[in-house]
Order: sequence, then structure tokens, then C-alpha cells
Amino acid sequence: MQRWVRNIPLPEPHLIALGVGITAQAIAGWTISVPSWLRLAGLGLVGGGLAWAAWATRVSRDTYVADPDRLISTGPYALGRNPMYVGWSVAYVGLGLALANVWLLLLLPVVLLFTHVAVRREESLLRERFGPSYDLYAASTRRYV
Repeated sequence: MQRWVRNIPLPEPHLIALGVGITAQAIAGWTISVPSWLRLAGLGLVGGGLAWAAWATRVSRDTYVADPDRLISTGPYALGRNPMYVGWSVAYVGLGLALANVWLLLLLPVVLLFTHVAVRREESLLRERFGPSYDLYAASTRRYV
């Protein structure tokens, strides 16, 4: 397996909510009225979010993000400490709008909550591993964007 492939974290909260939201949509069929321009904007958010996550994956290709041997502070990581999560979240919102799926949008707060919990857990691990280096990075770079 290519090293960069194993570096693509599966965003579990997003994927679970997508499964639940799409299933609920198929069963209950509850949609919202979304103007066509907003659906197109949603597609743009999907593309932009996936591009942002892909850029973060590319920049982090030389370290295994699940067990990093160094801090990454270039590319999107210079703008926010969690660009993959941001990218996945933007794509998730875009998909909810593009599909006019009310379930996906209703599940968004839950997705963001579980994502934030995962981020806080990862921050603790990074702080333990990298100590003052991580503290300096965290002090100079926002958590999300």
C-alpha cells in the first residue's frame, strides 16, 4: 500500500452521519426546498472541501498522521491545525445542500461535536509526544481555520 494512502484518515463521524442521513432520506423522504443556486454552491463546497482535505493529505504524506514522527506546519497546516477535518466538514455541508437532505443538515451538530472530541483527543496525544514544540505550534495556529 502506498504510504500516502494509509495517511487518509476515515472521518468516522462524517461517514456514519452520511449513512444515517441517506438511509433516513430513503425511508422518510424529508427534503427541504433549496434553490438551484444553493445546490450548485453545495457542489462547490463538496469540491472545495475534498480539495482542502486532499491538499492536507499531500502535505502530510511523509509522516503517518495516526502516529506522527514530526509536526506538520506547512501548507494548510500553517492556516489551521486540523485541515483534513475542516475539509471533510465543508464537503459534508455541501453534500447536504446539494442533495437538499434535511437529515444530513440536522446531523451536522452531532458530526461537529464528535469531530471536536476527536480533535481534542489528538491534541492531547500530540502535546504528550512533542511537548513545547506542539505548544508553540498550537499558540500560533488556530485549531480549525
